[in-house]
Formats: sequence, C-alpha cells, structure tokens
Amino acid sequence: MSEIGEGDQQALARLRERIDAVDAEMHRLLIERASVIDELILTKRTGRPAAAFRPGREAEMMRRLVARHKGSLPLFTVEHIWREIIATFTHMQASFDVAVDTSVEPERMRDLARFVFGFSVVLNSVASPAAAVAAVGAGNSLGLIARAASGPWWRGLVGERAPKIMAMLPFIAAEQRPADLPAFVVSPPLADSAPFDIAAWALTVPTGFSPPADLGVVLAHAGNEVLFAAPRALAPADLAQRLAADGFSISAPPPVGGFARGIAVGLPSSLLYESRA
Repeated sequence: MSEIGEGDQQALARLRERIDAVDAEMHRLLIERASVIDELILTKRTGRPAAAFRPGREAEMMRRLVARHKGSLPLFTVEHIWREIIATFTHMQASFDVAVDTSVEPERMRDLARFVFGFSVVLNSVASPAAAVAAVGAGNSLGLIARAASGPWWRGLVGERAPKIMAMLPFIAAEQRPADLPAFVVSPPLADSAPFDIAAWALTVPTGFSPPADLGVVLAHAGNEVLFAAPRALAPADLAQRLAADGFSISAPPPVGGFARGIAVGLPSSLLYESRA
C-alpha cells in the first residue's frame, strides 16, 4: 500500500476543512429555521396540531426537492433528512404523536413511521386501523394506517368533524426505495384550506364493482365497502353519475379526505403518481 504524500495530506486537510465549514453552515441554518418557527408560533397564536399540519405545502417542498436534486447522494437519504426536519419543526409548533396501526407488517410500519416522522415524535402502537382512527379523534394524534389494513376502517372518517386522510405514503415512489409500505396518514380536520389533488371517498358498491381506469382507483376494500380515490375536481354527484353510466348504481358518496399526487421516479404515471425521470 502506497503512503499518502505531503501534497495529498494537504489536499485532504483542505477537503476536511470544507466539510467542517459546510457542517457548520448547515447547523447555523437549522438554528435560523428554528428562530423563524418561533416567530411563526407567535404569529399563529395557536398550539392546535390541525393548524400546524400543512400537507399541501409539504408536498410542494418534496416536489422541489426532487426537481433540484442531483449528484451521488441518494434521493431517499435527502427525503428522510428533510422529513425529519419537517416533522420536528411541526412538532415544535404543536405537539403531536402518531398512532401506528401495527396490524399489518408491524416492523415495516415502524420503519415507515420513523422514516417520515423521525425521532422527535412519539410513536404509539395500536392494534387496529379503527384504534388509530379513534386515537386521532380523541387527542393530538396523527394516525398511520397501512393500505392493506383489513376492514372498512375509513367509515370512521365520515362526517364533518371526523378525522380525515391527509396524505398517502410513500409520496416518492421508486423501485427498491426504503420505507416503501403503502399507507395513509390520518389527521384531525385541518385548518389548512389548500386544495389536494386526489379526493378519497367511502363507497358502498355492488358485487363486481370495477370502475373505469380514467375515473378513479380502489385504494382498499372490505366486502362491498370501498375506499375510492378520484380527481379532486370530480364532484360527488358527478362521480355517482359516471359510475351509474357504467352500470353501478351508487348514491353520492361521503368524502373521507384527500392527498397530494405523489411523484414516481423511473416508474410510469398513474392517477396517484406523476412520473419524473
């Protein structure tokens, strides 16, 4: 093995100095961000979690992150760091915990929860999706429920004051990504009025229900109970009319939330995901 020469030692020292300078600047910017959050808290004058959660703004931050990312650093490492920052500073504005339904693949659910919410937020394991919804309705919690969870748990989201779906995970989809278990984030009714891209509806459908692909997607089902996703611009009456035209007689469905359209990196586009190179 060849020895490192004096010139190489000097070059390494300069590179380490650059790394130290970058680290110090990142830390300074985090401190500055915290001071801005302190001002935001005083301006909002509310500690309600519903006033702190802004899924539309978070989705736009993720889109900008994907658009500007380059180089050898893995995109999902950056996403995880960014989500840790977002969750921590949101928690500073209004304390909340997360009720994690562990009825489906508990280890993957915990990995997903830590990837998205980091280590500043308390995770509470619950035994069913209904228990997660109940925890959201009873206190300052979010719920994390696997898309594969059993039972028509989304019926607990019906009603103006009931909890609602606010996000679908993963937001960035790609082959071999970490923390890839599909899941929903359920929140109290939000103060943020920013529109979402995809609306979620609770349907009771006839046997053999198979909607046209351009109309929407079945996210989950339990017998004749269906959690259905459709473009936000489609009104409930229009959705029922379109389904009736295809032979499915369904009354105007109740909304149970909505979420931003995700980003598919290297995968084809769909209603739920926009493809990016």
